[in-house]
Amino acid sequence: MAGTTGFLGWLRSNSEHYLLVAAHAKLARRLGTPGPRPPKGLKEIFWLRIFAPAYAAMPWSVRSRIMRAMPGSHRQSWAPPPRRRTPRTDPIVDRASAPPSPASPTGETRRTTVADIVGTRANEGDVIVDYEEKLFDDIQANEGEKAYIFMHTVPFEGSVGIVNMLTATRINRKGFDTSLFLYGPGVLMASATRGFPTVGAEAFPGHMNYNNQLKVFMKEGGKIYACRFAMAALYGMRETDLIEGVIPAHPLDVLDANLTARREGALVMQTWTL
Repeated sequence: MAGTTGFLGWLRSNSEHYLLVAAHAKLARRLGTPGPRPPKGLKEIFWLRIFAPAYAAMPWSVRSRIMRAMPGSHRQSWAPPPRRRTPRTDPIVDRASAPPSPASPTGETRRTTVADIVGTRANEGDVIVDYEEKLFDDIQANEGEKAYIFMHTVPFEGSVGIVNMLTATRINRKGFDTSLFLYGPGVLMASATRGFPTVGAEAFPGHMNYNNQLKVFMKEGGKIYACRFAMAALYGMRETDLIEGVIPAHPLDVLDANLTARREGALVMQTWTL
């Protein structure tokens, strides 16, 4: 430590080091995370089990005088920690100011303060947003209105597939004559051979969400098409590998279904993921 020698320099160096170790251990206990290893030997036991607790128990005025007595830039005026303006209700993290950091090459010592994070934890059943307010009218389909949803979506690579299946189901329930067209990797969503260790077995929670939601959609009157090109050329899927009720379609039908929707003035949704 530049400019710090002799007993006081040794005292400052060790006290800073072990106060930092003690602060780390205290924070780790509060957060339930791994902390420093237990002290070994008389030296570490003294600094961590005797010195650090005794130093922490000292009034601020005493600690301030000790710091000013140390060599280096500690001979400056030290303000007491700021008083908290709001009462603490359920502190998430309660951390005191960290001890002084080692001196910089210029001999200046920086003091790092750690913010207190205060707040109340939400409990199960609490309402944290306004679920009642709705800004737009609940639009229902007019007689004969149609909707087409096109999905070029990789299943299990994100939430897009399952979210848009739920959206397609909701559109269908609003009274639209709804068609869901799966192409590219989207055809994998309609695989009837999914499951582990056996077909249909759920290997993890939500594993069969795609199959289950597509079946709900078709049961409620929705139509599902799957591109034969994507099935055979890309994934080696047979038509018999599709969920029962899914309609195999010619690859050119992807475009013509879009054009049909345009002529019909239908609602169209396009979803692409790579």
